[in-house]
Amino acid sequence: MNPDQDWPPVPGDFEVKDSSHCVAICTLGKKIHVDADYAIIGTCKTENIGIERVIVNVISNPRIRFLILAGPEVPGHLTGRSLLALYHNGVDPDTRKIIDAEGAIPYIENVPLEGIEQFRKQIDLVEMINKSDPSIIAAKAAEIQTNNPGEYSGGAMWIEFKAAATSKRKPSMTGDVILLPEFGVILDSSSFLVTTQQTNVVVSEHPTSIAIEVQDDESGTILFAREV
Repeated sequence: MNPDQDWPPVPGDFEVKDSSHCVAICTLGKKIHVDADYAIIGTCKTENIGIERVIVNVISNPRIRFLILAGPEVPGHLTGRSLLALYHNGVDPDTRKIIDAEGAIPYIENVPLEGIEQFRKQIDLVEMINKSDPSIIAAKAAEIQTNNPGEYSGGAMWIEFKAAATSKRKPSMTGDVILLPEFGVILDSSSFLVTTQQTNVVVSEHPTSIAIEVQDDESGTILFAREV
Protein backbone atom coordinates (compact mmCIF):
# COMPACT_ATOMS: atom_id res chain seq x y z
CA MET A 1 0.00 0.00 0.00
CA ASN A 2 1.01 3.61 -0.46
CA PRO A 3 2.32 4.81 2.92
CA ASP A 4 1.31 8.38 2.02
CA GLN A 5 -2.37 7.46 1.68
CA ASP A 6 -4.78 6.64 4.47
CA TRP A 7 -6.51 3.28 4.31
CA PRO A 8 -9.34 2.60 3.85
CA PRO A 9 -9.95 5.41 1.34
CA VAL A 10 -13.75 5.39 1.49
CA PRO A 11 -15.61 6.06 4.75
CA GLY A 12 -18.38 3.75 5.86
CA ASP A 13 -19.95 1.73 8.65
CA PHE A 14 -16.89 -0.35 9.53
CA GLU A 15 -14.03 -0.86 11.97
CA VAL A 16 -10.37 -1.41 11.08
CA LYS A 17 -8.39 -3.80 13.27
CA ASP A 18 -5.16 -4.81 11.47
CA SER A 19 -4.67 -3.46 7.95
CA SER A 20 -1.98 -6.08 7.27
CA HIS A 21 -4.38 -8.97 7.87
CA CYS A 22 -5.68 -11.08 4.98
CA VAL A 23 -9.36 -11.31 6.04
CA ALA A 24 -12.14 -8.76 5.62
CA ILE A 25 -15.62 -9.38 7.05
CA CYS A 26 -18.89 -7.97 5.72
CA THR A 27 -21.91 -8.47 7.98
CA LEU A 28 -24.49 -7.08 5.53
CA GLY A 29 -27.54 -5.65 7.33
CA LYS A 30 -26.36 -5.82 10.95
CA LYS A 31 -23.37 -4.77 13.01
CA ILE A 32 -21.86 -7.88 14.58
CA HIS A 33 -18.98 -7.89 17.04
CA VAL A 34 -16.62 -10.70 16.03
CA ASP A 35 -13.78 -11.60 18.36
CA ALA A 36 -11.22 -12.53 15.73
CA ASP A 37 -8.25 -11.21 13.82
CA TYR A 38 -9.15 -9.36 10.60
CA ALA A 39 -8.29 -6.31 8.54
CA ILE A 40 -11.71 -4.68 8.51
CA ILE A 41 -15.29 -5.52 9.49
CA GLY A 42 -18.45 -3.65 8.57
CA THR A 43 -21.95 -3.65 7.14
CA CYS A 44 -23.10 -3.27 3.52
CA LYS A 45 -26.78 -2.46 3.05
CA THR A 46 -27.20 -1.45 -0.60
CA GLU A 47 -26.58 -3.38 -3.81
CA ASN A 48 -24.99 -0.42 -5.61
CA ILE A 49 -23.09 2.25 -3.68
CA GLY A 50 -22.68 -0.03 -0.66
CA ILE A 51 -21.00 -2.72 -2.76
CA GLU A 52 -18.92 -0.07 -4.53
CA ARG A 53 -17.50 1.06 -1.19
CA VAL A 54 -16.55 -2.52 -0.33
CA ILE A 55 -14.78 -2.94 -3.68
CA VAL A 56 -12.78 0.28 -3.36
CA ASN A 57 -11.65 -0.45 0.20
CA VAL A 58 -10.60 -4.00 -0.69
CA ILE A 59 -8.65 -3.30 -3.89
CA SER A 60 -6.70 -0.49 -2.22
CA ASN A 61 -5.24 -3.08 0.19
CA PRO A 62 -3.54 -6.00 -1.61
CA ARG A 63 -3.01 -7.81 1.69
CA ILE A 64 -6.75 -8.61 1.87
CA ARG A 65 -7.23 -11.99 0.18
CA PHE A 66 -10.48 -13.23 1.75
CA LEU A 67 -13.90 -11.63 2.19
CA ILE A 68 -16.35 -13.31 4.55
CA LEU A 69 -19.92 -12.45 3.57
CA ALA A 70 -22.08 -13.02 6.66
CA GLY A 71 -24.93 -11.50 8.62
CA PRO A 72 -28.60 -11.07 7.70
CA GLU A 73 -29.56 -10.48 4.08
CA VAL A 74 -30.95 -6.99 3.41
CA PRO A 75 -34.66 -7.18 2.40
CA GLY A 76 -35.43 -5.68 -0.99
CA HIS A 77 -31.82 -4.85 -1.78
CA LEU A 78 -30.60 -8.46 -1.49
CA THR A 79 -27.12 -7.03 -1.07
CA GLY A 80 -25.49 -10.33 -0.13
CA ARG A 81 -26.81 -12.20 -3.14
CA SER A 82 -25.95 -9.25 -5.39
CA LEU A 83 -22.37 -9.20 -4.11
CA LEU A 84 -22.18 -12.95 -4.61
CA ALA A 85 -23.41 -12.53 -8.19
CA LEU A 86 -20.80 -9.83 -8.78
CA TYR A 87 -18.03 -12.11 -7.56
CA HIS A 88 -19.09 -15.01 -9.77
CA ASN A 89 -20.40 -13.18 -12.85
CA GLY A 90 -19.05 -9.64 -12.95
CA VAL A 91 -20.99 -6.79 -14.56
CA ASP A 92 -22.34 -6.12 -18.02
CA PRO A 93 -19.72 -3.73 -19.51
CA ASP A 94 -22.37 -1.65 -21.27
CA THR A 95 -25.13 -1.32 -18.67
CA ARG A 96 -22.89 -1.85 -15.59
CA LYS A 97 -25.59 -4.11 -14.13
CA ILE A 98 -24.37 -6.99 -11.98
CA ILE A 99 -25.03 -10.09 -14.08
CA ASP A 100 -27.83 -12.25 -12.64
CA ALA A 101 -28.15 -10.09 -9.51
CA GLU A 102 -31.49 -10.20 -7.71
CA GLY A 103 -31.34 -6.81 -5.98
CA ALA A 104 -33.57 -3.87 -6.90
CA ILE A 105 -30.86 -1.61 -8.42
CA PRO A 106 -27.66 -3.72 -8.79
CA TYR A 107 -25.52 -1.32 -10.83
CA ILE A 108 -21.80 -0.66 -10.26
CA GLU A 109 -21.32 2.75 -11.89
CA ASN A 110 -18.64 4.50 -9.81
CA VAL A 111 -15.89 1.87 -10.01
CA PRO A 112 -13.97 1.25 -13.26
CA LEU A 113 -14.24 -2.18 -14.85
CA GLU A 114 -10.59 -2.93 -14.06
CA GLY A 115 -11.31 -2.26 -10.39
CA ILE A 116 -14.22 -4.70 -10.43
CA GLU A 117 -12.04 -7.35 -12.08
CA GLN A 118 -9.24 -6.85 -9.56
CA PHE A 119 -11.74 -7.29 -6.73
CA ARG A 120 -12.93 -10.59 -8.23
CA LYS A 121 -9.37 -11.86 -8.70
CA GLN A 122 -7.86 -10.55 -5.48
CA ILE A 123 -10.23 -12.15 -2.96
CA ASP A 124 -11.76 -15.50 -2.26
CA LEU A 125 -15.34 -14.87 -1.18
CA VAL A 126 -16.57 -17.01 1.71
CA GLU A 127 -20.38 -17.15 1.60
CA MET A 128 -22.05 -17.21 5.04
CA ILE A 129 -25.17 -15.15 4.26
CA ASN A 130 -27.75 -15.18 7.09
CA LYS A 131 -25.23 -16.60 9.56
CA SER A 132 -24.94 -14.11 12.43
CA ASP A 133 -23.36 -16.14 15.24
CA PRO A 134 -20.11 -14.27 16.07
CA SER A 135 -18.34 -17.45 17.20
CA ILE A 136 -19.05 -19.20 13.89
CA ILE A 137 -17.81 -16.20 11.90
CA ALA A 138 -14.71 -15.95 14.10
CA ALA A 139 -13.96 -19.64 13.62
CA LYS A 140 -14.18 -19.27 9.84
CA ALA A 141 -11.87 -16.23 9.91
CA ALA A 142 -9.30 -18.19 11.91
CA GLU A 143 -9.60 -21.16 9.55
CA ILE A 144 -9.13 -19.35 6.26
CA GLN A 145 -6.23 -17.16 7.38
CA THR A 146 -4.06 -20.28 7.51
CA ASN A 147 -4.40 -20.45 3.70
CA ASN A 148 -3.23 -16.89 3.11
CA PRO A 149 -1.56 -16.82 -0.33
CA GLY A 150 0.23 -13.58 0.47
CA GLU A 151 -0.08 -10.08 -0.95
CA TYR A 152 -1.97 -9.80 -4.23
CA SER A 153 0.52 -9.67 -7.10
CA GLY A 154 -1.31 -6.85 -8.86
CA GLY A 155 -0.66 -4.48 -5.98
CA ALA A 156 -3.01 -1.82 -4.63
CA MET A 157 -5.45 -0.01 -6.89
CA TRP A 158 -6.39 3.45 -5.67
CA ILE A 159 -9.28 5.08 -7.47
CA GLU A 160 -11.11 8.35 -6.95
CA PHE A 161 -14.50 7.36 -5.63
CA LYS A 162 -17.26 9.96 -5.91
CA ALA A 163 -20.69 8.38 -5.69
CA ALA A 164 -23.68 10.52 -6.59
CA ALA A 165 -25.82 11.65 -3.67
CA THR A 166 -28.69 9.64 -5.14
CA SER A 167 -28.53 6.75 -7.53
CA LYS A 168 -29.07 7.54 -11.21
CA ARG A 169 -30.91 4.25 -11.52
CA LYS A 170 -34.51 3.95 -10.43
CA PRO A 171 -36.33 0.65 -9.93
CA SER A 172 -39.16 -0.03 -12.33
CA MET A 173 -42.69 0.01 -10.96
CA THR A 174 -43.13 -3.25 -9.06
CA GLY A 175 -46.84 -3.09 -8.36
CA ASP A 176 -50.11 -1.63 -9.55
CA VAL A 177 -51.18 1.93 -8.65
CA ILE A 178 -54.50 2.23 -6.83
CA LEU A 179 -56.54 5.00 -8.44
CA LEU A 180 -59.94 4.68 -6.73
CA PRO A 181 -59.54 2.65 -3.54
CA GLU A 182 -63.26 2.57 -2.74
CA PHE A 183 -63.99 0.86 -6.08
CA GLY A 184 -60.79 -1.19 -6.39
CA VAL A 185 -59.79 0.65 -9.58
CA ILE A 186 -56.09 0.37 -10.35
CA LEU A 187 -53.52 1.10 -13.05
CA ASP A 188 -51.99 -2.21 -14.09
CA SER A 189 -48.17 -1.88 -14.09
CA SER A 190 -47.64 -4.48 -16.80
CA SER A 191 -50.14 -3.16 -19.35
CA PHE A 192 -50.72 0.42 -18.11
CA LEU A 193 -54.46 -0.21 -18.47
CA VAL A 194 -57.04 0.79 -15.90
CA THR A 195 -58.69 -2.30 -14.38
CA THR A 196 -60.72 -3.24 -11.31
CA GLN A 197 -58.21 -5.73 -9.94
CA GLN A 198 -57.32 -4.84 -6.36
CA THR A 199 -53.65 -5.16 -5.46
CA ASN A 200 -50.83 -3.16 -3.86
CA VAL A 201 -47.96 -0.93 -4.92
CA VAL A 202 -44.40 -0.71 -3.60
CA VAL A 203 -43.84 2.88 -2.56
CA SER A 204 -40.42 2.68 -0.89
CA GLU A 205 -37.21 0.79 -1.61
CA HIS A 206 -35.05 2.14 1.24
CA PRO A 207 -34.24 1.04 3.85
CA THR A 208 -36.77 -1.71 3.17
CA SER A 209 -39.59 -2.12 0.68
CA ILE A 210 -42.95 -0.78 1.85
CA ALA A 211 -46.16 -1.79 0.08
CA ILE A 212 -49.48 0.05 0.34
CA GLU A 213 -52.65 -1.99 -0.02
CA VAL A 214 -56.37 -1.40 0.45
CA GLN A 215 -58.20 -3.06 3.29
CA ASP A 216 -61.81 -2.84 4.43
CA ASP A 217 -62.84 -2.94 8.06
CA GLU A 218 -65.85 -1.84 10.10
CA SER A 219 -64.73 1.78 9.97
CA GLY A 220 -64.54 1.84 6.19
CA THR A 221 -61.82 1.55 3.56
CA ILE A 222 -58.26 2.15 4.76
CA LEU A 223 -54.78 2.21 3.23
CA PHE A 224 -52.51 -0.30 4.97
CA ALA A 225 -48.70 -0.13 4.80
CA ARG A 226 -46.59 -3.20 5.31
CA GLU A 227 -42.97 -4.19 4.89
CA VAL A 228 -42.34 -6.64 2.04
